[in-house]
Amino acid sequence: MPRGKTQRSLDLIAACKEILEEIQPATIRAVCYRLFVRQLLPSMEKKHTNKVSSQLVWAREEGVIPWEWVVDETREAERAHTLEEPEEFIDAAMRGYRKDRWTLQSDHVEVWSEKGTVRGTLAPVLHAYGITFRVMHGFASATAIYQVAQETAYVSEPWAVYYIGDWDPSGLYMSEEDLPQRFLDFDAEVHLYRLALSEADVGPQLPSFAADTKQNDTRYKWFRDRYGPQCWELDAMNPNDLRARVEEAIRGHIDWDAWQRCEVAEAAERRSLEHYLGNWREAVIAGQATK
Repeated sequence: MPRGKTQRSLDLIAACKEILEEIQPATIRAVCYRLFVRQLLPSMEKKHTNKVSSQLVWAREEGVIPWEWVVDETREAERAHTLEEPEEFIDAAMRGYRKDRWTLQSDHVEVWSEKGTVRGTLAPVLHAYGITFRVMHGFASATAIYQVAQETAYVSEPWAVYYIGDWDPSGLYMSEEDLPQRFLDFDAEVHLYRLALSEADVGPQLPSFAADTKQNDTRYKWFRDRYGPQCWELDAMNPNDLRARVEEAIRGHIDWDAWQRCEVAEAAERRSLEHYLGNWREAVIAGQATK
């Protein structure tokens, strides 16, 4: 037995690893929900989720669970992109060139969320299809919606925005009332679709909490009158199901012939770029040799 670890802790870590093997990449909160559903966690109270967080830190530090299986967007560093040598730029350019496949598509597609906790969970799908992801951080600011309106004014493609959020007073009000009205106020040509949590998602299959805990929310009465006494968190949804649903929605907008033409064009452009940057690399190396 590892030093300082009880059998109960080791069993909890083993359960977390099994869950993450199925749903990674995922947040600690998503893991906690899976544990709660399996009755391996008494509740979603902070004192219990903190214990899971501590065990997952130890498990990753000891190499029991890969670091990349757990995502945490709340502490992601923001730094200026700098390079030490010209050769680093050449390598970065050759690795990073990617043609925008949506330029030949008839729709512009984005995914919006009221919370940033699912960014890492959705990252594989968003990256694969080159999708813009916007986090509302609660209710979107007037500035954010104005900027969207300005963007829609300069493109001919209709905007399809897929919204994901909690099934609670703020999460529902945002997608059903607030955002649609703001789009009208700013003349933003946006079609908003609530993707998750949906009415089909909520029920006894997911852990819930009483809407009465949200009585201080000004949207509480609006929610209670329309949707009843229970709330659900987006984090309770199986990450695999969420990723699959987002991917299905995105793929429904894709003209695959146009998509493939972009792929062919990208391959040709990458060959040209590699040739050009290859010549530049030789010039850089030659210049360094003369110093």
